[in-house]
Amino acid sequence: MDIYDARDFLDETKTESKEKSEIQSFYANKVIFLTGASGFVGILVLEKLLRTCKDLRKVYVLFRSSRTKQIGERLVDYFNDPVFDRMKSENPTYYRQVTCVQGDLALDQLGLSVEHRQGIIDNTQVIFHVAATVKFDE
Repeated sequence: MDIYDARDFLDETKTESKEKSEIQSFYANKVIFLTGASGFVGILVLEKLLRTCKDLRKVYVLFRSSRTKQIGERLVDYFNDPVFDRMKSENPTYYRQVTCVQGDLALDQLGLSVEHRQGIIDNTQVIFHVAATVKFDE
């Protein structure tokens, strides 16, 4: 007979406190700039922030341009990733907190338009830089 501890069947919703954590309080009403959002780590960082810090004011995500898709199309595809399935059921409007800006870390001034660059400079309090090159032959 197998014996399982209660922790093996931990229901995460039962462990969530009604009080805000220090992290949730810190990020309340903050604007975040996230690089590398389309990568493995970046997508998890964004999902965790949106799910646990519901009082975020805005998250800017930097996406490179694509020859085949416009930024809006890429964002729709991005949010169709299974990582966001839980968010879709818990908070169907989570994506409204995310603003996608077109740029490239390899370019001067991140390749941002003047308007986006100034908006990010003026409003951002926290930066998560999780972008990386995956071209290991460079």
